[in-house]
Amino acid sequence: MQSKMKLTSLDLVEILESTENENILIAFRSRTFLKGEVLASPSDNENCVFIIREGRARVFLSSPSREFILSILSKGDIYSTHTRATCQALEDGSMYICPVRDFKRIASEHSEFTMTMVKVLGELLSGAFSIIDGFAFRDTALRLMLFFYEEALHTGVEQEGGRYLELPLTVEQIAQIVGASRQMVSPLLNDMYKSGLIERRGRGKFFIPDMERLNQASQLPF
Repeated sequence: MQSKMKLTSLDLVEILESTENENILIAFRSRTFLKGEVLASPSDNENCVFIIREGRARVFLSSPSREFILSILSKGDIYSTHTRATCQALEDGSMYICPVRDFKRIASEHSEFTMTMVKVLGELLSGAFSIIDGFAFRDTALRLMLFFYEEALHTGVEQEGGRYLELPLTVEQIAQIVGASRQMVSPLLNDMYKSGLIERRGRGKFFIPDMERLNQASQLPF
């Protein structure tokens, strides 16, 4: 299973900025954003597609009593407005924006780009099933370990025989991602530190000394 906090392994920024796709990029406008800024909400009037160029953002559902984070967007991830979810910047960054009507035209005129989008949508669907799988079959401890494993695998960097990971998330936000309370996640994190599965190296900075050990610890017992 993949927790799939990063929506897709395909980097659409690299694809858009490649020389052969200059005629596609001109349909997008570039926009910067600040940490905490709402990039999309259910009440938006504008119907557009955007691709994160720099920085990170969270996609979440909210109610009067709680929030539930669906995913973390980072470089190369794509998102569309007019959904039930809200997208908010976790840090300063920039993105490419394109009206949906122009995006549809691009998709119809450029078959190679359309095929790339089909792959992206396939990964999004896989990620959705992964989230369902996690909540249906794994307890909070396993979901938390799997979250750190997948984040380190997709966004971490190799270091000292393990992987170094930076997460601009509070314990509360991590708890929202794995579908638990902060009071439940905090002691579980401490247990992971004590067992050596994860090392904390500062605020939002982690090191996983043995990825395979963390992966095995996150799996369902049979």
